[in-house]
Amino acid sequence: MNQIDIVVPDGSMQDVIIKLFAKAGLPVTIERQRTKEGKVAGVEWIKRVAFQRPQEIPHYLANGHFDVAIVGEDWIANWDYKFPILLVLPIGRWGNKPVNIVLAASQGSGFKTIEELPQDCEVATEYVQLVQRFFLSKKRQDIIIVPSYGNTEHKVRFGAAAIVDVTESGDSLRENQLEVICEIMKSNTVVVANPESLADGTKQPYIDCFVRLINGAYQASKYVMLTANVPEQALDEASRIIGGLKGPSCLPLKTKEWFALQSVVPRENEQKIIFELLQIGVTDIVVIRDIPMIMT
Repeated sequence: MNQIDIVVPDGSMQDVIIKLFAKAGLPVTIERQRTKEGKVAGVEWIKRVAFQRPQEIPHYLANGHFDVAIVGEDWIANWDYKFPILLVLPIGRWGNKPVNIVLAASQGSGFKTIEELPQDCEVATEYVQLVQRFFLSKKRQDIIIVPSYGNTEHKVRFGAAAIVDVTESGDSLRENQLEVICEIMKSNTVVVANPESLADGTKQPYIDCFVRLINGAYQASKYVMLTANVPEQALDEASRIIGGLKGPSCLPLKTKEWFALQSVVPRENEQKIIFELLQIGVTDIVVIRDIPMIMT
């Protein structure tokens, strides 16, 4: 049996990843706290799971130290790597949607466009290489990129005319009296592979299995299981309302002229479906919100 090595983000994303792995049936136990390396109990084809800084993960994958990585598209783009993207996971510390990498300046600066930034001004960012290429494409080679290693939104107080940082809701920018000049890119969390590992016929089946398990766990987070008792006269309408992946399952109850419908429905539609079912006489609605996995 061949084995695969997996590298994933530490820091604020570590708990998110550990919970996702557990939901996929891949519970990680960190055996070496100093090196942040763990094992997946009972899964022999995963050699190790290493938790590393997101900024560094693309280097480790490109240099062949790991077969698979979970990492942000922002850091892949920063280092200008090209990896096969096996799965897009819009997950993060802020929720289940992509984050934005934006150029922002003080609300009182008056800067509304890239062209309005002062000649030879400073822009602070963690994404040094990405931002250098961005300003080069905008013909603003004069701008000085200042590396930032945290609290980037504060750097306008220390001489930066603008910053490039990650945001989702924009709340942190507004709290620091900053406003967005433009968006540089959107970034999802993605599962990527070392191209050589993916081309290795002895590793590819295990990489595929890992991706499908993680996708199944992620998909499950977007759905709930809904069961309801439906009178016969409302069966067709209730089936239409509930819907689901391939439609609801239907079982007759011992109570004459009643049926049990069950389906997996989008979490975001849960309340709308319940409301509509109640209007047509459906009763005994049960919702299970913690579905471990959905593998379609």
